[in-house]
Amino acid sequence: MATKGAKSRVLIVGAGLGGLTLAQCLRKQGIPFEVFERDIDVSSRSQGWAIAMHTERSIVDDLLLSVCSDMPPLRESTNHLAPLNLDAQIALYYGGRRLGVQNTPETPCMRANRLRLRKWLATEIPIQWGKKLQAIEEGKGQVTLRFADGKTAEGDIVVGADGVQSIVREYLLQKPNTETLNYIPMGIIVGETVLSGAAMERQLSLGRSCYTTSDKNRSFSLFVGLDKVREDQNSGEFYWFVVWNDNDVDKPDHWLKRASTSAKLEHALKLTEALDPSFREVVQLTPAEGILDKQMVYRDAEITDLPVGRVTLLGDAIHPMVPFRGEGGMHALRDAINLSKVLSQLDMGDPRSMETAMASYQQEITSRGVEAVRMSRNAITNNNSGGKIISWGHEAKPLPEEHVSLESCRT
Repeated sequence: MATKGAKSRVLIVGAGLGGLTLAQCLRKQGIPFEVFERDIDVSSRSQGWAIAMHTERSIVDDLLLSVCSDMPPLRESTNHLAPLNLDAQIALYYGGRRLGVQNTPETPCMRANRLRLRKWLATEIPIQWGKKLQAIEEGKGQVTLRFADGKTAEGDIVVGADGVQSIVREYLLQKPNTETLNYIPMGIIVGETVLSGAAMERQLSLGRSCYTTSDKNRSFSLFVGLDKVREDQNSGEFYWFVVWNDNDVDKPDHWLKRASTSAKLEHALKLTEALDPSFREVVQLTPAEGILDKQMVYRDAEITDLPVGRVTLLGDAIHPMVPFRGEGGMHALRDAINLSKVLSQLDMGDPRSMETAMASYQQEITSRGVEAVRMSRNAITNNNSGGKIISWGHEAKPLPEEHVSLESCRT
């Protein structure tokens, strides 16, 4: 049993953005921790694409205050537009209007390449790779993790930062993720392509970081994003999603499960054929091999309560949400920062105060998380309703048309 005043030893399951943010916060506070990740290294599995960093109170400022001063510069290390001299911007084309949010003193935001951000957050963090969690056992005054390689780890607190398909969540809720997660009834086709020169300029002009639009009947939505600018400053890696309502997406024989990449591309082209050619261009310039082979599905969950104890959750493990408001990653960072503050005040020799502190943390994340899940799920409907449109944590305002010249923004 821990003595009064003893610091907790924290076991973090998952070395994604939320888990690594927590590790960095604990490193600054001098709290012992270990990080376990199922991947074999930082680049072994796709972590997704670029991520917007924003909120009404800048998450960037809060993050920098919460980590050690030996970290590399955040913006320069992670900015997906670097080395081009451009500010982050999302554009939304609805009802003949061009609205959006961009980085200004009034609406601070940045967009990071996800892999660059993960590597930045991994600075000076000893990650134990290839650690697939199999079981959690709680004993008197400690928690034991058992991994597929036969190894174990013991600590005072376990934090599940292991994503949408969280093993830690299954342990806490005592039911499989299939009973917790909701299928979102939407078909999705994803494409990736590299554009250069004039084609890249046209995409950046539509939205420097990303943009979204739909047809006049709102039968589908198209989202296009820049993942990163290449070092030649003349080309960039782009990705796009075509999303439509599909109540059969969870069926085991859904056509997207078995369709070839060529068939998926053909379907995306057919759906988008009524769009202005400028929007459709990125789909047309994507080769079949650039189409995501596996079926992609969106899932979310409204988790309103968690058992209070030595095991807790953060990020997608507690509030998985669809990406329509671009907020999932920001909530994971906010969870990690908030949890680190709670852990810094824990007295492991006083079980009652520990339970009170953990209960407070979990009440806040479940309340905030459920609201964010619902708002994200309803974002497309709300954005098409003619009312206030929220994106990147701010109200979208009219944006003038622009032409981005690579020559003028090269460093």
